Amino acid sequence: MKHLILILFIGIAGLVQAQNNSKLDKSLTKKLPQDSQKDGRWVYYSENANIQPIEKPLVKARIPNYNFYQVNLTNYLGYHVNEAECLILFNPKKSKIILVAPLWFSGVDANYVKLIIGEGFDNKDSLLNFLNEFHELMGVGSGYKFILTSYKDDLITYDMVYLKGDSYTTSSPGIQSTVSYSEDGVWRKIQIKISDLKIKSYTSINPKMGEGYIIK
Repeated sequence: MKHLILILFIGIAGLVQAQNNSKLDKSLTKKLPQDSQKDGRWVYYSENANIQPIEKPLVKARIPNYNFYQVNLTNYLGYHVNEAECLILFNPKKSKIILVAPLWFSGVDANYVKLIIGEGFDNKDSLLNFLNEFHELMGVGSGYKFILTSYKDDLITYDMVYLKGDSYTTSSPGIQSTVSYSEDGVWRKIQIKISDLKIKSYTSINPKMGEGYIIK
């Protein structure tokens, strides 16, 4: 009996996922159409999308209306045509998507970060565990990692780093390009202001330029 229930559960879960993928396909086709090959635009080609669901339960608990996917998209920028893995947040009830391009393309995405501004937590561990999953999602399609450097009652800091031997790959028709790092380095510094374990703002800083932008 238990085996039968398990089989039924797996079958139902698979059916729900297939239905969500079908809805996602339609939404991506509409929002990122193939005739929108303009500078900086991401375009969705269903046959090359390789849609992969991502399970991040701690983030899902905070933004329950969205499911998370890794999707291969094509970007058009001048003469450059690149395919890359992107993070897609999808609300199946409203057929709404949030596209989060790889970090190497446009840096920290404000629309993604704004989803967690104001979120409160019971303790330090729950907050840091959540941020770990949140940053893993943000890192889809790039070789960057988030290293915790400091935790204070009002400020959490991370280094967004690349490590020797890390790489990411983009491709265009007939061409594949891989960027590999020959040494360790810090690409961005992250500052997350908190108050009573509540996220108040999120800042990304370019350490070489000394410039950054704040999201709140």
